[in-house]
Amino acid sequence: DACDAFEAGSASSDEAARAITKTGLLTEAIESCTEAATREFDVVMQKRLLRSASYGMHFSYKDPVERWMPMGGATTDVLTKKKKAHQQHLSEEEGEYPEEEDEDEEEDSPTRPSKTAMKFVAAAQKLRIINALRSPSVGFALTSSQYDAIGPNGVVARLVMMKRPALASSIAEYLGLEDNVRSFARSSKAAAFVSSVAATAAASGGRTDAEIAEIAIRILRDENFSMSTILEDKTSGSTTTTPSSTTNTTTLSSPATSNSVLRGSYAAVALAAHRAGKSGVANLLLLLETSVIDKVPALISIGSHADAASVAAMARDIDLIFLSLMEFEKYCMSNAADPNKGQHNFLNTIVTKFPPEATNLLKTYYSSMSDVKFVMNLLLRSQNFVDAGTTMAKRALDSSKEQERLTMLKEASRVFGLGKESAFQKSCTDDYMELLSEQGKLRSIYGPEVVPESSSVTSTIFSIIQYAGVKPREAHKLFAEAEKMAKRFRVPEKRLWHVKVRAFAESGQWANLRNLADSRAKSPIEFKPFALAVIKGKQSTSEIMRYVDRVTSLEERYDLFCEAKLWKRALEEAAKLKDYRRMMHVQSLSNSLEIQQLCNKMAARLG
Repeated sequence: DACDAFEAGSASSDEAARAITKTGLLTEAIESCTEAATREFDVVMQKRLLRSASYGMHFSYKDPVERWMPMGGATTDVLTKKKKAHQQHLSEEEGEYPEEEDEDEEEDSPTRPSKTAMKFVAAAQKLRIINALRSPSVGFALTSSQYDAIGPNGVVARLVMMKRPALASSIAEYLGLEDNVRSFARSSKAAAFVSSVAATAAASGGRTDAEIAEIAIRILRDENFSMSTILEDKTSGSTTTTPSSTTNTTTLSSPATSNSVLRGSYAAVALAAHRAGKSGVANLLLLLETSVIDKVPALISIGSHADAASVAAMARDIDLIFLSLMEFEKYCMSNAADPNKGQHNFLNTIVTKFPPEATNLLKTYYSSMSDVKFVMNLLLRSQNFVDAGTTMAKRALDSSKEQERLTMLKEASRVFGLGKESAFQKSCTDDYMELLSEQGKLRSIYGPEVVPESSSVTSTIFSIIQYAGVKPREAHKLFAEAEKMAKRFRVPEKRLWHVKVRAFAESGQWANLRNLADSRAKSPIEFKPFALAVIKGKQSTSEIMRYVDRVTSLEERYDLFCEAKLWKRALEEAAKLKDYRRMMHVQSLSNSLEIQQLCNKMAARLG
């Protein structure tokens, strides 16, 4: 009533307001008017209540006790201290002196609006938003309690779902909400703009993709310009507000000017542009997207699978690379009437357009499958004949069926023969297939125990010679087969002699070992391996000496005597070498008192 009287120019308004002040209920009256305004649906009544609250705050400022406060009041701490100072002043006038306060009392904090003033501002903001939502053009009627329940973020989200992104963006900026909320609202607004331009030919007016992308970027970056003005000028043919080519180039090529909050916003608007048929706009916007986790799915959605894989490869994200591959495979298979043709197109594109990281990852994935045809098709398509043949050969070695193993080895040999760089691998594969064939012949003639399955050339020769100890009557034939096998596969002579010595020793064919040592052919491995074989076979001293005596090196003879634990002969060899260290070595190994005394005598002779 006091406010109405004040607006009517009546002098009684001041008296009515002072009467409320004297009762001490002025603050309560201000807050009551503010709260009532938020609960009122009539805009005229809202304004009347807010004016009344504002009028009452002027008298709160004029209160003699609170005259030091700024418009709307001061902080609670400052108010308390000022009141204490006023009471102290009155006490001094009456001759009373209050107790002194602590010297370390905190200094006055800077003034700020009172809680009443802050409530008034918040109520005004709420009413402005609620009235905008209650507009018939929006149709989103809310009470004050409902607004408080869903909050500003909920209002923005609901407006976006109602396809009112412009109003949502305005509210988010007006209230100063979190950066991610404002970015979400602006991206929705930009997406709505791109969709409307694509759907309305009159609004687009022949606008290029670069110009549309420019405006969308400005919306995302919250640059000040009028959307309605741009559309009106473009429709009327004016070019005063159209972004220049220089501005387009600068905006589209400067992703660093965008805030980190915009991560994901460009991808969202690009998807909207793609759905609206503006693929060029989508590509331009995705150039500015810095979030890989948002950019890759967006590129997949618009059909740029190879670009998506390249972006994921640059980010070294295996999951996103695999996602690009699998989505592209689904795309190829769904668009092809024949599955084989779809797989053909998929592999061709992977090899020619996708990054090497994607090809290698797909190879690893296909290699884990039981069916080898997928990885073989990929490797053959990329003309990687070495890896293709190696993959087939490994699968052959893992096979337990002999016929299946031979078939896969033949296929591996054929694949190796497709490239010049795999000639060595082809030769090795052919030799191994021939070895398997020879092993099969030997097993058919002499029995399955003659050679183990899938053994090497050296193991095959060793098994043949060792088997001669089991079949002494067929030893001559078996030795001939071993010689034939060694000659066919070009086994070096030294290796063949080592194999023979080891096979004779392990099978106990000591007579054949002596015959080998006494053969007319000169031993290419000398006689140390013979001596070691009989020593490990725990043969007699005479048998050991048969071979040690034929060893010419004094150092090797010393080592052999130590191995056989013939300490006296080892000392003799150490004496010939005049090696004090070897003598002491024998003394440390032997437990015989005689040997130890002999070591001391020989050592003394050396001085």
